[in-house]
Amino acid sequence: MLTKLMNQVKGRIGSPHIDLLLDKNEFMPGEKVTGSFVIKGGLFEQKLSRLECDLLTGSDEAPAGDAIMIFMSEHIPPNASKRIPFSFQLPEQLSESRYYFQTKLCFGEGKKCIGQDPIRVVQPSFS
Repeated sequence: MLTKLMNQVKGRIGSPHIDLLLDKNEFMPGEKVTGSFVIKGGLFEQKLSRLECDLLTGSDEAPAGDAIMIFMSEHIPPNASKRIPFSFQLPEQLSESRYYFQTKLCFGEGKKCIGQDPIRVVQPSFS
């Protein structure tokens, strides 16, 4: 009983978190997006298995570009922090709109931590 309770706490409250920190939030079609993923350890050491990041449209959550997937086989200690460089080439054909990167950190026994970071794509202005 106690083991089951500890596993639930470990899987929820003590879970690691993922954040995508972008160098800026407004881009033109075809531009390169740069920044970094920041993984923050929770209350317990966790085994990380993969990191996924998708560019999605804001309205219907449809994919708007290729996905990024990073496979890992490492442990993150409690309260530790890890930074991973991020770059993504936006498709040339993106229309002016809001999009977002949906980031999933997969760890433990099939558990996921999900984060969303909005960006805005604008068309070049000709003055």
